[in-house]
Amino acid sequence: NAAGNNADAPYRGVFGAIPDNVEIKDISQLTNAQEQVENLLYSMPGMIQGWQLNPDEALVIVTKTPPECVYFSYCGFIFYKYYEKDQQRKWVWTSYNDPLNNLTIKTAGTPNGTKGNPFNQDTIIIVTADRGIDQRIRSAAVAAGYPESIINTYVIPSSMVKLGTGPEFDTVVFGQRMALFVDEKAGQEYVNAVSAALRVIPKSQVELDPFPAPELRVRGTGKTEVDLQPALDELRKAILAKYSNLSANELETDLWLPESYEAVQTETYVAGESRDTVYLRSDTLTLGDDPDEFVIVYGVNHAATGKATYANCNFYGEAGWNGVVGIYSTEYAGSAGEFLPGNPLAKYLYVCKFARNCGSEKNCVAVPTGPKAHGVGLDEPAFIGFRAYMEPATKVGPAYAELLYDRVIKFSSR
Repeated sequence: NAAGNNADAPYRGVFGAIPDNVEIKDISQLTNAQEQVENLLYSMPGMIQGWQLNPDEALVIVTKTPPECVYFSYCGFIFYKYYEKDQQRKWVWTSYNDPLNNLTIKTAGTPNGTKGNPFNQDTIIIVTADRGIDQRIRSAAVAAGYPESIINTYVIPSSMVKLGTGPEFDTVVFGQRMALFVDEKAGQEYVNAVSAALRVIPKSQVELDPFPAPELRVRGTGKTEVDLQPALDELRKAILAKYSNLSANELETDLWLPESYEAVQTETYVAGESRDTVYLRSDTLTLGDDPDEFVIVYGVNHAATGKATYANCNFYGEAGWNGVVGIYSTEYAGSAGEFLPGNPLAKYLYVCKFARNCGSEKNCVAVPTGPKAHGVGLDEPAFIGFRAYMEPATKVGPAYAELLYDRVIKFSSR
């Protein structure tokens, strides 16, 4: 299960302690230990189960933020949730707080969360459920010379996350998302580097003082994309006219993943859902290698309308939710112009294509068949998934009701 990965948008994660057989005497050795750690995590099915934290403990990350990119965030998740009525843990992968993103994080370049440069900056993130532990770590960090203006507290709501160790408690993970590096080489070097996160355990028993559940950022501004509906309908007609010699199957687009606070109540797996985006998907389709068989995706460029920092669409295998290729709003900007010549609203719309072979065709994404989960077979069920990340005005994902949903047409020989 690839968990609906966002193609070409890298991830980093805190999945647990360094294995006992990987000896680390100095932090600089971590890069050399990367292969050993990855082999342990990925060579055994079911090895990645998340880790557990007690109510009086904390995870502390002292790090650099990514080099300049369109978007980055840090986010905490319940990996496996223990349900009392079922007497078992279930894999839900739900977020328990809003992401800490490049518009909200406190860094040396954005002290106390003020506007500035959040990229490649020193920052500290304290992940904990307890006020007292948070304050003790803050005091220790300041005493060690770190400015308090770069320290972020990322609250674990103990009313939602069952903290503790053992089979009747939740497991958690902490992840980092990035997208669209300005310097790809610098971005890849950052992604490949292994850094340490510290688990802080009090030496003696403390009286718990849990934080209340965090307030979530509110989606939506009241401004919608609805006025673009006539232009979108005109674009549909132009696409169908261009390929009128082929059979067209117009697929439905609908909600893919519900929000985590809903999913954790309904025991629904949501693959690391984040409130910094929306998640939409098409009906199931297949994609053969006939030159007359391809998928046209079109819709509103949510970044162009200001409803998102970036948007994209990915091609997924249905069985494993493996995103093998995708295209971003930075790439398909202006692509609707050839279908709507002279229409001033065309700049807010886009058209792209998924096919097995694209040649030199612009705004066309070639879908591989492999190897293994890096492709989707010719007869394998698939779908198109959509994201629209972080509305600048709200610093969180846009409201679904304020968007016009992306659309999908599967063309094939008659």
